[in-house]
Order: sequence, then C-alpha cells, then structure tokens
Amino acid sequence: MKKHDPVDPSLAASVEALCRDAHKDHDWRAGRGPRRLSNRKLENIERWLELPMRTPPSIPLEDVDWEVGPWLSSWEISLPPDRPRYFHHDNLCGRTWLLSGEEPLGDMDDDDEFPAYEEHDNTAEIAKNLVACWPNPPKEIAATVGVTLRQLQWFLSERSSLDRTARYDLSRLLGVAYDERMGGYTPSGPYVLIARKAQALDAIYQEISGAGDACPCELVPAQGEADPSWRYVLINAYGTPPTVVMARRGEAIAERLPDLIMNYEGIRPVSPTFYRDVVTTCARACQTPQANVREMTEFAKRYERHWIDCAWLPD
Repeated sequence: MKKHDPVDPSLAASVEALCRDAHKDHDWRAGRGPRRLSNRKLENIERWLELPMRTPPSIPLEDVDWEVGPWLSSWEISLPPDRPRYFHHDNLCGRTWLLSGEEPLGDMDDDDEFPAYEEHDNTAEIAKNLVACWPNPPKEIAATVGVTLRQLQWFLSERSSLDRTARYDLSRLLGVAYDERMGGYTPSGPYVLIARKAQALDAIYQEISGAGDACPCELVPAQGEADPSWRYVLINAYGTPPTVVMARRGEAIAERLPDLIMNYEGIRPVSPTFYRDVVTTCARACQTPQANVREMTEFAKRYERHWIDCAWLPD
C-alpha cells in the first residue's frame, strides 16, 4: 500500500510483502459486511481473524531447489496446464510481481513510468457463450479446431490458453473478430443458434444486436403448417446480416424468448417460400460446426437487398 516506501528488492522480501498485501486484502473484504456473504461465511471469517498470528520461519528462497513433476497426487493429471508466467520488478513500488502471460520482448525505456496499455482480450468469454448456443456439441467443435474437449473447456473457463493456431481456428470458426471501435472481441456472425441457456443466449443477443438495436420476431408461414419441432426467431440487427435462434417446442426456454430477447416484436407471418428457406438453411447449418457461419452468410446474400435498409423481411 505504501508504494513509495523503500522496499528490499530481494525475493524473500517480495514474498513477505505479497503475504502482507493478501492479508490486508482479506481484512478489507471481510470488513465490508454481509453483502453477498452468508452468516456462516461471516462467522468463519471472524473466527479466522481471531486466530493468533504466527510468524513463518525465515527461508532463504534463493537457495531452494525446485523440482518440476507430478509431486502432488494422482488427480494432478486433471489440472489445466500451467500458463506462461514471468517475474517482473516494478521500479515504481519496488516490488517483484509474478505475472501471467508471455514475457514482453525487450526492456521498457527508462522514461516509461507505466507499462503500455494492453487491450482486453475477451475471446474466451465470447466463445463460451457461443459454444453454449452452437448447434453442434462442444466435442465436435474441439475436434474441428484440433484440440481435446478438456482443452477447449479449460480455455472457455479461462483456466488455460490455447496455442496460437488453435486459438485462431476457434475464433474463425465461431466468427469472433476484433472490433477496434469497441476495443474488444465481438461475435460477427451471422449464426444459427440454439436456445439452451438463458444467460448465454442473452449475452450473445446483446453483442450481435448492439445492446438490443434490432427488431427480432418469430417466423411462421402465412399459409400452411409451421415446423412441429422448432420455433425460429429472426434477429435482424441494424446494419448486420441476420441471425436465427432455434428453440425446441415444449421446452421452458422457448416460452421465455419474448423476455430474453429485447425488443421482441412477436410473431411475423412470412411467405411459405421464405419460411422453407429458413428451415432448410438452419438444417444445413447444423450439420457441422464449419457449416454454421457459411450457410447463414449465403442465406444473408440471397436476401441482401431486403436487409440492407434495415427492413429486409421479404413480403
């Protein structure tokens, strides 16, 4: 907390300072009251704070030999692989920090008091919500980008990273691109999505619609019977190609779509030809993970003259 006080730059002193910071942080969190904490959790914290403080023995960390290997137990094999980490000495506060990520190439200039700004990488968060709504199971998505299901799950939960090739292939498959205007990664689509998890569907809808800047509606044929198995909700966000959300009839989430999808405009009768094209396109898009964006892109091109002025539904 006292950044400008002289601090011993040795590793042992840095570890001791880190422990003090962790203790102060714990005290601060414990003192915030019962917000989001149960009474039992508060009681445990109070009992912990009442314990006498024990001074750890002084260990010359510089002389300790560390052995890399499976030294914990048999369940260690299920742990995600270690992320790249490196030590960084902060000249401003005199501390040595253990940072995650790749170590920057070269040293900072002496005139640089603060490190350069790093863009926020939210790829894993976007991909997690997309995978939850993707027509194909996560195992097929993982196989498509050349990783195991466990590696994909570790990446989506931000417990591990993917190598550069797999990460690029996953972003390309899911249509995740960097938006310079927003300063982060966004789902560019267009997609066929399956309504399974309300939170994931809401998050993706907010992204592709620009926080609700769309006129979504459920499509039904003006003549004839609708698909007996699925409901089709068209998300025609302004200035972007359309996305279709499929919801299985009879499931609880299908009844919640009007509440989950902002600015929902209800049921829209369309020509039987257009409705059949929607159903057929969705069926083709669901066949493989790679077919999703490809088939919906072709669908958007067929009706481009209708959606370019934000009122693209065919008569």
